[in-house]
Amino acid sequence: MLRLVFRKKGILEWEEVITPTITGENQALIEPIAIARCDLDLPIVRGETLFRAPFPVGHEFVGHIKGISEDLEGKFKIGSMVAIPFQISCGTCPSCLSIHTNSCETVPYTSAYGMPPGAHAVGGAISELIKVPYAKQMLLELDPKLNPVGIASLSDNISEVWKLAGRFLERKKDPKTLVVGGNAGSIGLYTALYLHQTKKAEVMYVDTNRERVDLATSLGIPVTFVSNFPKPTEKYDLVCDASATKEGWEFATRSMGKNAILSSASIFWTNRLEIPYLEMYNQGAEIQIGRVESIDSMKALYPEIQKGIFTPEKIVTKTVPFAEAKEAWLEESIKLVVTR
Repeated sequence: MLRLVFRKKGILEWEEVITPTITGENQALIEPIAIARCDLDLPIVRGETLFRAPFPVGHEFVGHIKGISEDLEGKFKIGSMVAIPFQISCGTCPSCLSIHTNSCETVPYTSAYGMPPGAHAVGGAISELIKVPYAKQMLLELDPKLNPVGIASLSDNISEVWKLAGRFLERKKDPKTLVVGGNAGSIGLYTALYLHQTKKAEVMYVDTNRERVDLATSLGIPVTFVSNFPKPTEKYDLVCDASATKEGWEFATRSMGKNAILSSASIFWTNRLEIPYLEMYNQGAEIQIGRVESIDSMKALYPEIQKGIFTPEKIVTKTVPFAEAKEAWLEESIKLVVTR
């Protein structure tokens, strides 16, 4: 079968590999039908991260079940549409049972599709067929009426909505919320859209990118366009950082009000990053950073997607067929989805 591989900086190649098969219990074979490019994928192939080639790419995807192990007969149906978390998790180890599926103890740490080290073992989503271990834990069945293109990012960039905002909304009632847009481009937009559509917070989206601001405006989201992040003049109860820049991070941290929460989707490839410590200490700040809990966040957001309350398909800006993935994966767009 064919799969797309990150060969070296700026270079992707199609690769012929052995088609995966069922080899044991609790396994499934999935045909990807909608594969989304994560906000991190472009920096990866541009050589701007610590991930080193070669490895198969793609980790956000929705697909159809093409095969299951005998023990799963009666639980899943061939042809059903499913979403798959990008993180590999068994569902039964102490970490998984503590809702830390991103740190499953049964597999090597940070095992995932489309990124090392896991990609070397489980592959990437831009493939003709994907093998899914721990299928009872990993497969999330979807309403067949849903458009797979719109939820292709469910496992990661859409799930970040729950990490950045959704999980705090029981603690913070109608919080005044700032979403700082930036290099984690679709994540900021998904988060602002979710808060706007669910009416669970008063939201302001701030970004230095005109295209993203225009998209947010078209969706009715309150926005502020800035050419550079200024010194903040407003304070917020919840600050969701998707900037992935030091300027955006500083703007986010200094926009926190009293007893505010700061959550971040930004990845900084360093252990040195300043925070306004004394200011945060005096105000009682809470900082939440870390990798998303993929499957748990998917399950938390899915009901509102299924009911049409949250419509993430509005953030998709470009779709291409599978055969054009190699070229399109390297081109700028807010949210690219490859279809089959």
